[in-house]
Amino acid sequence: MSRHPVTNAEYRQYIGGTRADAPSHMNQPGFDRDDQPVVGVSWNDASAYCRWLAAQTGLPCRLPSDPEWEYAARGDRGGTLYPWGDDLSPDHACYDGLDGPAPVGNYAPNGFGLFDMVGNVWEWCLDRFNGVATRSHAVNTPTGRTPTDNRCLRGGSFLTDNPLNLRIAYRHEDPMDLRHECIGFRVAADR
Repeated sequence: MSRHPVTNAEYRQYIGGTRADAPSHMNQPGFDRDDQPVVGVSWNDASAYCRWLAAQTGLPCRLPSDPEWEYAARGDRGGTLYPWGDDLSPDHACYDGLDGPAPVGNYAPNGFGLFDMVGNVWEWCLDRFNGVATRSHAVNTPTGRTPTDNRCLRGGSFLTDNPLNLRIAYRHEDPMDLRHECIGFRVAADR
């Protein structure tokens, strides 16, 4: 699992190597720093980045599965609400309706040395929402796809103002072609 969400600098390398379109917020003030997480990428965009990175590195790169993401977020702390324990404060994560994401690594890492597992940006997971959400069926269809195509998002973001949505166990769903200012991703690789 990558130590932090994919940054603008990393995504700019991908754009340069593939001529992919830049995400809508990449060059907007408050979202444009090299060390900020890239946002405004769809699940399809994130998957294409992973395929490109795999070709560049020779590693089988992909989005993390929903269970992998949760395991990684826990950072070897089973049973806590957040990667650092059960209490939430702005000292631990970037959230609560802020104007934009913080630079990656701005907050302390979890027990596995991973940064920003909660807050900063929602992160796409490989899985379909209906495949992992217990007793819950995908319903979000803002871009017209069938709800069963919706993918899991984890972690909350700088816009999240409900602490329940920042819990490690919480998952959200959106269509795989949705691009939003608070959605990014991180990479997993099989070895």
